Amino acid sequence: MDATELFRSCANEHVAAAALLCVGGGLVSRIDKAARPAGLTRGALVATLVADYERKASPELRRQLAYGMRRAEMPILAGLRHVLDVALNGALDLAPRRLRRPEWRAPPLTWAAEAGPFNTGEARHALHS
Repeated sequence: MDATELFRSCANEHVAAAALLCVGGGLVSRIDKAARPAGLTRGALVATLVADYERKASPELRRQLAYGMRRAEMPILAGLRHVLDVALNGALDLAPRRLRRPEWRAPPLTWAAEAGPFNTGEARHALHS
């Protein structure tokens, strides 16, 4: 089974919460402890962690996920357990990246006008005569 199915199905917070309950164990209490201070439901936190894993996981973590899902009797639940363990153990950088300031800076503009004579008697040039 492909991990894409895990990412699609657990994008819904209700499905993610139900899948977490199926995984069970100490993972549920760890998710609850992390969700409370953030003001999220457990399903919303799980959906967020799964989405972050999909965006930020290294190729090695993705290989581990695929290998674990291939060998499992219930691949989605095994994949979810892997994703949540990785996320809760801090293997993903979940902090939003700061925008770097650009290195290039525009040169300061110095506009100087030179004063010149203004003759009112000169003929004006026009585009249309």
